[in-house]
Amino acid sequence: MYSTFQAAKKIGVSKNTLLRWIADGLIEDVRRDWRGWRVWSQEDIDSVKVFKEAYHRRPIPRLRRRPVGKAEYARAFAETMSQYAEGWDKRMRISS
Repeated sequence: MYSTFQAAKKIGVSKNTLLRWIADGLIEDVRRDWRGWRVWSQEDIDSVKVFKEAYHRRPIPRLRRRPVGKAEYARAFAETMSQYAEGWDKRMRISS
């Protein structure tokens, strides 16, 4: 039986990455002991290693952001602020 830190070390990822995969539902959570701490078996570690290999098999394409002009930025900002103002007005009417 292994702790989360030890399991992450055996898998070859950080502890935070392993916990994020669990939180995102990419891998199943493992059994816990009487303190509520995760307890990893060798089978759990092997299954996560298989997931890791499949997850990193192909490179993840990176999206390059295009530069945003001042006018486009100003329009987007104004639209966001108007949506916020509408929501604020609704909340103020409800609370009055």
